[in-house]
Amino acid sequence: MKQRHRMRASYIQTLIYYDGPVLALLQNRRGTKVLAYVIRDEIDGFDDPYLAKPTSDKLLDAYLDQKVDLSYVMNSARGGEPFIFDWSKFKDEVLMQPIETITDDVEYLIPHAGIFARNHTEKIQGISVTALISHAYKIDGRWSANDFSRFYAKLADLYSLFSFLDEMKDRSTTFKANLSGKIAKYPWQGGGSYLGFFRDLASESREEYPLQVSKIKYASPGEIEVKGVESSLGHIDSLVRVLDKNKPELSVIYKELRGILERDGVLGADEKDFSVKALEYQAKGLSDKLLAGVGVQDPTLISDACQDHIVTYSKIALAIYRRGDEFQKFHEEGRMRLTS
Repeated sequence: MKQRHRMRASYIQTLIYYDGPVLALLQNRRGTKVLAYVIRDEIDGFDDPYLAKPTSDKLLDAYLDQKVDLSYVMNSARGGEPFIFDWSKFKDEVLMQPIETITDDVEYLIPHAGIFARNHTEKIQGISVTALISHAYKIDGRWSANDFSRFYAKLADLYSLFSFLDEMKDRSTTFKANLSGKIAKYPWQGGGSYLGFFRDLASESREEYPLQVSKIKYASPGEIEVKGVESSLGHIDSLVRVLDKNKPELSVIYKELRGILERDGVLGADEKDFSVKALEYQAKGLSDKLLAGVGVQDPTLISDACQDHIVTYSKIALAIYRRGDEFQKFHEEGRMRLTS
């Protein structure tokens, strides 16, 4: 594992206080929130040791809403691995060092299960966390039950993907390994792998960044209203607008990439590589273009998670494009209209 750097953080407020801070909220220089929990055991070289866990706004929001407990937050991959620091050295900031420099056994330092936000002794003051927003899609024309099902399925797949990638921007080793594990789980021979992969993303997103249908108005015109994280829903709106404008160009890239996989005999094959490096380079370039074209801001997050297996990376790029294409088609047909 690559050696992590130390991190500086400043104090925001105490959340639990019993003869001193038990749980406190900090913030690093990048604006990431950090939960710091007192370590009762003696640690060599520390007068007043605390376990410090960087966390995402979405996970902090879930904790404050009592959807998850403190132990879950401390064990989560969101935000990266924990740090340790000495409270006695706190001035304007404190310098935290990676926990693995002190111990390989973090489990005994994690707070026990059952500590929720209701156990806080101090009132939350001005903490800005990610909230779910209402987002409406205007619908018109004739919609069958299958249409509603397809619309939500593609929306949910894209929402989970963009939410997951947003969380990976800190490039924490543990979190990238999480996505790598999801990708390596499947043989990528047929439709079952793609369905399973997006189902895994959606399953994890239900706790961290849930997508909820809050209203469906069956009429012409009507409305589908969902609640979710604003940034992820914004990515999807942008994808629709990009495909409105650039779909012919992106469709050519999709067909060319799929054709390379098919002609080289790897489209429906398990654990196969391209027959020559030239095809691999070509497929990598087309996959990068296709993903960038549908709004994936950093395709290397996915290629790295594929452990640079370009056949798998290409198949995932094709799958993401297909879902964007099918969702945008409702807009292209005039049956769905964006409201923002």
